[in-house]
Amino acid sequence: MGNYTSAVASAQDGETDEMKQYLGELPSQHLEPLWSQMNMMVPPTPNPTAKPHMWAYREALPHLKKAAKLVPEEKAERRVLMLVNPSMQSPYTTDTIYGGLQIVNPGETAPAHRHLAFAARFIMDGEGFTAVEGKKMPLVRGDVVVTPVWHWHDHGNESDKPVVWLDMLNLPLFRFAPVHFAEGYSDPRYPSE
Repeated sequence: MGNYTSAVASAQDGETDEMKQYLGELPSQHLEPLWSQMNMMVPPTPNPTAKPHMWAYREALPHLKKAAKLVPEEKAERRVLMLVNPSMQSPYTTDTIYGGLQIVNPGETAPAHRHLAFAARFIMDGEGFTAVEGKKMPLVRGDVVVTPVWHWHDHGNESDKPVVWLDMLNLPLFRFAPVHFAEGYSDPRYPSE
């Protein structure tokens, strides 16, 4: 792609009176010339907002364990501490990815739902399960599970210790294209084998 010239800049460089009048007429019709915005819409170089950052698991874990004690299952559909990029606001971990650390206590189930965002989970500690469209998958430390878009899923813990995983979803994309929504299932668990 070429480098685009802003019409605003060209107006300062000797634009004709006819062009100035023409550009002045457009706002009343809620029209604007694309050429004046092309560099902003199609920048010549990448321009991410997110800055490099590292979250130390050993530092986040005590806060997550405290949440597990203070926040009952029925008060949090998903007991998650979001990884918010210091150069952004929640829910952004990067410009296009939301990440969070989720903890599920023994005997708990995060209620079944489905949504348009994809999800990937990396198991950090403990043992649990994810059930996707009725297929129950046991999870242990080091496992990765993917939940495709619009699939019913729930997560649980049938062990005697908490399970922790890293959630990664492409939710930020849907903040710009407002087409994301989620649907809760009528029961806490979606039927699974």
